[in-house]
Amino acid sequence: MTDHQDRVEILRREVADFRERLAALPPGVWGQPSACAGWTVAEVLGHLAGQDFALRVRRGVAGDYSPPPGSPPVSQHDEDAFAQAIFERAFATREREGKELMATLLRRLEETVAVFEGVPADGWEALCYWPPGPEPARVMLDMRISELGMHAWDIFSGLDPEYRLSPAAVAVLMDTAPRAVRRAFRPDPGLTEPLRFRFRIDPPVAAYDLVFTDAGASLETVSPAADTSAQPAVTYRCSGETWVMLMYGRQTLDAASNAGQLAYSGDAGLAASLAARFVGG
Repeated sequence: MTDHQDRVEILRREVADFRERLAALPPGVWGQPSACAGWTVAEVLGHLAGQDFALRVRRGVAGDYSPPPGSPPVSQHDEDAFAQAIFERAFATREREGKELMATLLRRLEETVAVFEGVPADGWEALCYWPPGPEPARVMLDMRISELGMHAWDIFSGLDPEYRLSPAAVAVLMDTAPRAVRRAFRPDPGLTEPLRFRFRIDPPVAAYDLVFTDAGASLETVSPAADTSAQPAVTYRCSGETWVMLMYGRQTLDAASNAGQLAYSGDAGLAASLAARFVGG
């Protein structure tokens, strides 16, 4: 298998597991709060059902990454307005679909799997429409896996305390974390030099620097050279699952630390300040 085929297989498995778990949900849970702030289970389902990944990928592979009808042009993108539109669309989709919400969601998920299965070998770099800017089809695939994996956790973790992300989903979420960071933090005009927080992921598979500047936040993969040329103010150590939960705003630094899932060394004051920088999105 190619790497892209491996990722398509991950999507197939995540969709199949999601379908199975949805079918086993007890009656009356749609109105319960999810782990995604502000959304019940029904709104999470509405969010997933309201996404048109398949349309965007189909158009992109055909050479068209212009905005689909009703979608804003990239030139008008605003991060906060984008986040608010996503939030509101979940409610609108839930309301519009009503009793058909589950059927619409499952149909869209199967359609998305079929579209990615059909991407030709030379089509993975084809640009697809995305409001912040066009993305290759391969990135759209990772985004779809990440969205499904994280929102499955939003739904099922509240119903099953033992629920965990699959290792495959964690790996993809780690790859898409830079997008989450861009939306979770905002520029800090008060910074006169970069502020660096390092995360070492156990087992030792990766290390990332969360870097703040006056222009915003970004993630940098730590290389041996970075260990000596760019020292962090704080270094954290945690698992891959804990790290993505932190970057995607599903867990706080304090909660992870109190649960024994996160340890740090370095400036205690700056360590405490990191949580206040998170604004979500």
